[in-house]
Amino acid sequence: MQELLFEIKNLRAHVPSSKGNIVAVDDVSLSIKENECLGLLGESGCGKTSLIKSALGFFQVSNRYNDAKIQSDWIYPYQLEYIDKETWKKTVSGRAMYRGIDLLELSETERARYLGRHISYIPQGLQGALTPVFSIGEQASEPLEIHITNMRQSEMRSQVLEYLDLVNLADSRERYVLDPGKFSGGESQRILIAMALVAAPYLVIADEPTSALDVTIQAQIMNVLKMVKEEFNVGLMVVSHDASVIAELADRVAIMYSGRLVEVGDVVQIFHDPRHPYTQGLMSSFPRIIMMQRLSSDARPRLRGIPGSPPNPREIPTGCSFHPRCPHAKSKCIDQRPELKSTSPTHQIACHYFE
Repeated sequence: MQELLFEIKNLRAHVPSSKGNIVAVDDVSLSIKENECLGLLGESGCGKTSLIKSALGFFQVSNRYNDAKIQSDWIYPYQLEYIDKETWKKTVSGRAMYRGIDLLELSETERARYLGRHISYIPQGLQGALTPVFSIGEQASEPLEIHITNMRQSEMRSQVLEYLDLVNLADSRERYVLDPGKFSGGESQRILIAMALVAAPYLVIADEPTSALDVTIQAQIMNVLKMVKEEFNVGLMVVSHDASVIAELADRVAIMYSGRLVEVGDVVQIFHDPRHPYTQGLMSSFPRIIMMQRLSSDARPRLRGIPGSPPNPREIPTGCSFHPRCPHAKSKCIDQRPELKSTSPTHQIACHYFE
């Protein structure tokens, strides 16, 4: 039986602003078991990255300075408003349990002992993920240098090269001393994956691992992630707005909308028998083979999609946040927020329509 590896309980996160708090994550609970791949799927801006960052302690650090462009509020660098330590600590509440240890209760120094060694995070955005002034060899060996004592430089280099070869980075030995600017986007993603694996973590979290890459390179990165899933005994969490990435890798899928989970279930059920109206709309918005067949026969294919737009994070609707776009909305949906409830041992849904 698979043991519980990582569990998020009632996690909330908000961004302080001059016009009030902007909710990024709203009472989210989910879990990952050993050797399981969980996919977190949702459209851009729904809070997927905020969920991961708040669980790992990164969200609080980024909120020390109120320097984000939030709708029409733009605070220029010379107008940065410093937020005191106690205030930014309160931007996140809830629990993030790694094998019974609440990461959010630890100090930054104590939490750092787990990040990189037990839990590895592959961040979104390749430009800011690697430091341009250090070689890729120096950066990829950092987890070993920090977490494994009495390891010689020659041993670190050998282990890093082994993992760079594992992710199929071409000419890794000759390019070990080069800075990240000498590598393409796909190669940079391979370096980040090798860096995440080099210290043998138990959980790897990949945030949008195929975004900003062309289709050919995406396929290569997917093959690397499949290899990680099949050959390493690690829990894997893949965060993406691309359903094809989730469908190919995940065992279970969590659907996120407006900072909350609306449906969680087995990957086959989510993709072939979705229950929540948002999940149904999400799945119907992807082109299918039959549409291409109709196009070739001069018929006019149509993507159904989801009417309307995601809500403004400043003005989340009352009740179910999806009700302004939902074809099944009723008065209860406007007044009461549905809770995530189990309909079977492998399926959960937050929807009044299915109660």
